[in-house]
Amino acid sequence: MELTGNSIDHLYFFLNKLDKHYPFTIIRPNDGEFMILQGKHFGTQDHWSYNGGTLQSDLFNSINLAVSLPNSYIGIPCQSCWNNGDTQWYIDTFKIPKEKLTYGNIVCNKNWSIFTDYLINTKIPFYYIGPGKQNTDKLNVIDRYIIDELQIHRWDSEKEQFIKNIELWVDNKLLNVNNTTLFMFSAGPLTKILIPYLFQKYPNHQFIDCGSALDLFLKGSSNRSYVKQNDTYSNLVCDFTKDHSFV
Repeated sequence: MELTGNSIDHLYFFLNKLDKHYPFTIIRPNDGEFMILQGKHFGTQDHWSYNGGTLQSDLFNSINLAVSLPNSYIGIPCQSCWNNGDTQWYIDTFKIPKEKLTYGNIVCNKNWSIFTDYLINTKIPFYYIGPGKQNTDKLNVIDRYIIDELQIHRWDSEKEQFIKNIELWVDNKLLNVNNTTLFMFSAGPLTKILIPYLFQKYPNHQFIDCGSALDLFLKGSSNRSYVKQNDTYSNLVCDFTKDHSFV
């Protein structure tokens, strides 16, 4: 996987890995993580905010760890998403090899329907770590670890116990498991810390930063416009070497 092929091409690359039960991981540091890494204070549409603390340095360390791990991919925004050179900032700052790069919108925009249709049609089993308690029979969710959406506000004081608790939960799920197991994460910037840490300990499994892509199913609603079939973003395709296209 290099800086060739659009976001749909990249998604099918990863869906093939899911089909073949091949271990891999994806984290997607996007605009929120970029602002944290820049030390900027801000609020989000998901009700959490960043006002400083150790998260900035923890993110730097975790993304560097992700870059160093085999079968680990880093999704960043394409140039057309921002138009200001921040795409190259990620590549240069973390020395991300081209073969490890993928799109920050790998499960969003036009890819959202392809990704969720795949999960629905294959009934692929997975564990979910994130917010939301909505029941659904469309996805094959084995079990959930519910995370408070405002956990990020307590990061400095609770991070060690927080990571330990999730590690124990994952360890319990993998106890006596020989087959490759899929874990989906929706914990904002904390996802980018959890996934590299867990993948380093459990390299024979799959860890995907799904972000808000499953909110419609697991929370019962979504604040992302790409879930609406006729919305512009639901037809948007990213490309590292070309401009955005609409399919």
